[in-house]
Amino acid sequence: MNKLIYIFIFITFYSNAQQKGKLNSVKTNTNAVTTNTANNKVKTIQIKNANTMRYDRNISEANFLIGNVICEHDGAILNCDTALLYEKENRLEAMGHILISKGDSITVTGQKLFYDGKTKMATLSGSVVCTEKDMVLSTNLLTFDVGNSIANYYEGGTIVNKENTLKSKNGHYYSLTKELAFHYDVELLNPDYVMNSDTLLYNTSTKTAYFLGPSIITSKKDYIYCRNGWYDTEKEQAQFSKDALLVTKDQKLKGDSLFYDRTNQFGKAFKNVVLVDTGQKSVLFGDYVEYHQKNSHAFVTKKAIYARIIDGDTLFIAADTLLHYNVDSVNNFLNAYHHVKLFKKDIQAQADSAIGSTKDSLIQLFKTPMFWSNQSQATARTIKVFLKDSTIKSLRFEGNAFLIQLVDSLDSVPKYNQLLGKTIDAFFNKDTLRKAIINGNAQILYYVTNKNKPLGLNKTTCENINLWFNNNNISRVTTTTETDGNVDPLKEIDINNARLKGFTWLYKNRPKNRFDLHQPEKELKIETKKTDENNPKLKEEVKEKNNKKKKNSK
Repeated sequence: MNKLIYIFIFITFYSNAQQKGKLNSVKTNTNAVTTNTANNKVKTIQIKNANTMRYDRNISEANFLIGNVICEHDGAILNCDTALLYEKENRLEAMGHILISKGDSITVTGQKLFYDGKTKMATLSGSVVCTEKDMVLSTNLLTFDVGNSIANYYEGGTIVNKENTLKSKNGHYYSLTKELAFHYDVELLNPDYVMNSDTLLYNTSTKTAYFLGPSIITSKKDYIYCRNGWYDTEKEQAQFSKDALLVTKDQKLKGDSLFYDRTNQFGKAFKNVVLVDTGQKSVLFGDYVEYHQKNSHAFVTKKAIYARIIDGDTLFIAADTLLHYNVDSVNNFLNAYHHVKLFKKDIQAQADSAIGSTKDSLIQLFKTPMFWSNQSQATARTIKVFLKDSTIKSLRFEGNAFLIQLVDSLDSVPKYNQLLGKTIDAFFNKDTLRKAIINGNAQILYYVTNKNKPLGLNKTTCENINLWFNNNNISRVTTTTETDGNVDPLKEIDINNARLKGFTWLYKNRPKNRFDLHQPEKELKIETKKTDENNPKLKEEVKEKNNKKKKNSK
């Protein structure tokens, strides 16, 4: 690309010669004719040779040069079969086997040359070929505006050098700004890639190409599409905008704007970014993405979301910042930082940070994590989600583990089963809770039911407790050590105060859908029920209710 400037150098040499003088001699020693342009004396063009010169005013105002015509100006040599010199009109026509040369570097061939000194326009036509070192331009018609230093072709042109072949319908060279412009069906062929564009601009000073209109760059490793952008041919760096898309073997990266470093295989994307990993069946969303193609590392921020298909459903993980990287085709990792939210139809979660790994099928939630599934809620210092065959195998809640299950949401006063301990392990079968193990200062508070109808409230304290579930109801409880517990009839229970210490129902924090993952944070009022020990007023109200029940029973 950096050598494209030479396709128009030859015409500059010749047109400058025509701008500065008119032909008027047959031999080297004949008199030269001079003209004035803009009050500046111009050098004359000399006729070095012509086998025959004819001039008949009755037939034409032109000097007719025939056979082995050679003209010279300022080091540029013109060879042709015949030439017509119109002295009064300051116009020259050359025909047949035209050859223009400048030293040993540039040669131009064609069939016809026309130059109008008044308009300062030169035209070369008929199988035009320009050769400069390892570069060759081929076109059928080439024009040059001497006054504005602009060269053009409009009937298709091909430029070939050692590395590139460029084709287009129209081509333009702006000498003053050192810019090349190609329009309509532009195609650049390179051993490493093929580029197709509607419009291509190239600055020979910066060696940078600019794309205007729909453009596609295809290579063995990647595919790039955009409607606007630029490409630095030396650094192999590019900026693509307006519906920009980068496609590799296993990834697709799109956004409003993309920056790509081909040498380092590094990309950046801005606004409405989507990074698809077809191999991992995952998608990253955000307004800013950095992508390292060599090791498949992706850094995502600004409304960052990770999505992955799991068991026919999609798991969404949102955070302020996401870091995703692949070790191989099987193992990949995801780190999520700050304001983490997780959504899947059957599970939801919230935490400050999270780590996910396909190697051990594990998702870990840290710092005040919350977890929801169906009518259940869990909190702990750390929550671990174990997956098997893309379904939940088990959950582990570590540090002040508290599991709450809504028993009856239709009742005017909701009832909750509650599990509390140092750790809680929950085991699932086909996304259904089957067993829970509470270890360390275990406490349970659950409603004893008969045909799903609550009959009483069981409160048990033990070091370790095992629970079995059937249809999300506790069906069996076993303990490993001495217990302290009792079952109270439902009519004797103050349901409003049937809470273990630390109870908080945080369903308002639960993501409702994937569109709720990056909603503005709201200050949520956490509803807590205080125990009798720390709420004297409530304690008195309970005593009064109990006394009324005793009187009524008598």
